Amino acid sequence: MRIAVTTALDPDPSESDAAERVAVRYGWPATARDGRSFAKVAASCDVDWLLILSARRVSLWADGVERVWTPGMGELRLKRLLSGERTTHDGLLDAADLRPGDAVLDATLGLGMDALVVAGAVGPTGSVVGLEASTLLAAMAAEGFLRLPAEAAGRIVVAAIDADTYLAQASPRSFDVVLFDPMFRQGRAQGGSFDLVREFGDAAPLTVERLARARHVARRWVVVKDGAPGLDLQRLGLTPLPYARGAGRLYARVAPL
Repeated sequence: MRIAVTTALDPDPSESDAAERVAVRYGWPATARDGRSFAKVAASCDVDWLLILSARRVSLWADGVERVWTPGMGELRLKRLLSGERTTHDGLLDAADLRPGDAVLDATLGLGMDALVVAGAVGPTGSVVGLEASTLLAAMAAEGFLRLPAEAAGRIVVAAIDADTYLAQASPRSFDVVLFDPMFRQGRAQGGSFDLVREFGDAAPLTVERLARARHVARRWVVVKDGAPGLDLQRLGLTPLPYARGAGRLYARVAPL
């Protein structure tokens, strides 16, 4: 995949600096817009994809289409949590039972929607590390968090690394809770930025070996999400937590080893 980093049409110095910073971090070329269209910028540096950084947003361009990073429902869920007006259950928060000050490892970050809510739940004394095997998705999430006004976004550390590698290096009992939200076998038509996860994310199913490594790293439990009817939970020998009839998402808790 050939990627270059660029800016908005008329960037200020901070936007240009951000493009340079991200390019160096991920080993991609950075190129100035110079008033050019995205198509001309991409052609000039012979790349297929452009990561576009402006002061307020992060987007990805390819083949004439620009897709903007957004926290999606994660932002609304966070607002409900922080306002104390969560009138409907949040399946992930109910399953993880997070506490202020918790250290959480999100082993399947994607675009960071769940991580944002988790960061709100653990509060200012807690921490969240998000792992993303796709360098492109990791870069979009990390830069997107920097542009959110929510204080919780600043508590998320994004690591562009696959879960197996990270877990093999992590110390035992180094996180209170480890989260897995692997790709569901039964994909739903969601559209928007979620399509980026489908296109670039790791579609490999959660393995017994990876789950075992996570159980060594967790102090309290590992939480695994699955789409109904829970075929991957069954494959892993996991029993879902009680759920409402017709629920589209199922969760299982797994004790540490």
